[in-house]
Amino acid sequence: MTSTTSFMSSGLKRVVVDTNVLLSTAIYPNSPSARALTTAFAFCAMYHSPETLHEITTVLNRSKFDRYFLDTEFTRDIFLEAYIDKSIEAEITQISSDCEDPKDNMFLSLALSTNADMIVSGDIKHLISIDPYKGISILSPKDFGEFMRRESFTG
Repeated sequence: MTSTTSFMSSGLKRVVVDTNVLLSTAIYPNSPSARALTTAFAFCAMYHSPETLHEITTVLNRSKFDRYFLDTEFTRDIFLEAYIDKSIEAEITQISSDCEDPKDNMFLSLALSTNADMIVSGDIKHLISIDPYKGISILSPKDFGEFMRRESFTG
């Protein structure tokens, strides 16, 4: 299990969710990622930036994911609308270039800019491996869920 840093003792946890967690949620609605996102929706202040929103929109609309959206009642647009509705758009005020994968710096920058408590990601190689990052925990969806369950009993 990854480490967790000291969190705010009161108020909502501030969370940034990586594209891989959002994508996994959209195509596998019973996955650990989906449970983590549902938890974040319900109990956290979740943030996106124009750049992170553009990335999930672009990735989700790739033709290779068409087969996951054959049901006309659950569409990409419905998923994106829910995400936008449940998350807060933030301005990037701090830039990170610390990640080995430059595409992941947008999540570090967003987390720094929003003073996030944690990033939820499935990217073990590039993000989870640098946990904690400047006081921000980087947790897998499973570890995020376990942390939030512990918090509900002790927080």
